[in-house]
Amino acid sequence: MVLHEKGLVPFWDDHLIDTRFSTATLSVNKPEKAGVVIEFDQPWEGNATDFFTIIRDDGFYRLYYETWSFFDPEYTEGINVCYAESRDGIHWEKPDLGMCEFRGSKHNNIIMTDICDNITVMKDPNPACPPEQKYKALMMVKNMAGYANIPQGYTEESWPDLVSLVSSDGIHFEKFSVVSCGYDYDTQNTLHWNRHTGKYYVYFREFHPSPDDPASPLNEPSIRGIRVMESEDFIHWTKPVPLDFGGAPDYPLYVNAVMAYPYDDRYYIGFPSRYVERRGWTANFERLCGREKRLERMKMQTRLGTAVTDCLFMSSRDNYNWFRFDEAIITPGPETFANWIYGDCFVAVGGLIETGSRFPYEPNELSIFVDNHHWMDVPVELVRYVYRMDGFASVKAPYAPKTLRTKTFTFEGETLKLNFRTSARGHIYLRILDERGTPIEGYSTCEIFGDSIDRTVDFDKPLGDLAGRPVIFDFTLSDGEIYSMRFE
Repeated sequence: MVLHEKGLVPFWDDHLIDTRFSTATLSVNKPEKAGVVIEFDQPWEGNATDFFTIIRDDGFYRLYYETWSFFDPEYTEGINVCYAESRDGIHWEKPDLGMCEFRGSKHNNIIMTDICDNITVMKDPNPACPPEQKYKALMMVKNMAGYANIPQGYTEESWPDLVSLVSSDGIHFEKFSVVSCGYDYDTQNTLHWNRHTGKYYVYFREFHPSPDDPASPLNEPSIRGIRVMESEDFIHWTKPVPLDFGGAPDYPLYVNAVMAYPYDDRYYIGFPSRYVERRGWTANFERLCGREKRLERMKMQTRLGTAVTDCLFMSSRDNYNWFRFDEAIITPGPETFANWIYGDCFVAVGGLIETGSRFPYEPNELSIFVDNHHWMDVPVELVRYVYRMDGFASVKAPYAPKTLRTKTFTFEGETLKLNFRTSARGHIYLRILDERGTPIEGYSTCEIFGDSIDRTVDFDKPLGDLAGRPVIFDFTLSDGEIYSMRFE
């Protein structure tokens, strides 16, 4: 098998790994919590702020989010959409937009009022996009009136419906067209333009049947899944199909948080929340944090007390086939009064921002953003988590040496950069083999040790002489890990 690789080669999946000869472990990594970046403490923000979208826009970041309230009889205004801005992704401001009235005043950052549910916004990078449609949004609605492309036979009673809106400035949105009907869209659905295929993609939530195992403690008569569809013009869409996880366990996934990787947009990544619902109240719920609030929520729906959520990581090269780790990257964390609930660990869509290091002289970090305190009597917070660059997953080895061997591939470039770390006593060696598995003279390294996101790998002969030639990389690791490599 010959694989063409150019630029970034991440170890987020087993795409390049020859498992027959590799003994090192491919595993997902957990981000570190770095602190609260914004608190949603205004009266119009309620206590159930969620479904965040962050987009980069000419030197600053835009944040869109949904506000409402739960179990609060004084909050009767329905669901609103609010807006904030930041220059660095850490310090955020809520501008006084004066657009929408809340309790007699327009001094707020609301851009839409009384919506049905959820919103996701994209700045369209398609060079053919008309200026008046530069910003696009997805939203679930009950009424398709005012939207174009309404499917024949669908009426107001056919809801829910997934529709699009457009804007020239990212603040004032207008109705555009119906995107999809007949599925369940009450989650945060995502939209993208892929420059490599020249197509738009929409990911949304759906339900599909699941065998009901009476012996299982989990209540999964139906499974929340993710479907994708594509369009060349953002008006006419293909039939949605389920994401293909290559035979991985089929369990409920809620918010998908799919986004293109900004450092190499050949890759798409996602941070889906995993929905876990127990069949009933057990002794563990008696001991679990927030017992009284949990019982109160169950008066509305049982699942509001027995369901919990966490977050996973997945990646794709074609928008349809995905590699997903089953181990959670973000969990609700140590038990408090306000976690281990349905609504924990929702990651902001598009919210992957390179932020400065928390420590002097160290490399920049990748930040993602997660909501906190959902549905509680305290303001919701947006919490920052940080990753190493390209560090979502890696190939690891303990002190006892392990191997990582790639499949046969070709590359372009003259220099190899390695993103890795070892202990002081650990090491990494690399041999380049031909397609028969024979070492190529002049392409075996001395020991590599340290901790770098872009270490140049040295060989006795020029690496560029092997460009375009089928090769195999054969690593030996001891107390170390490799996150990615890059050809330059």
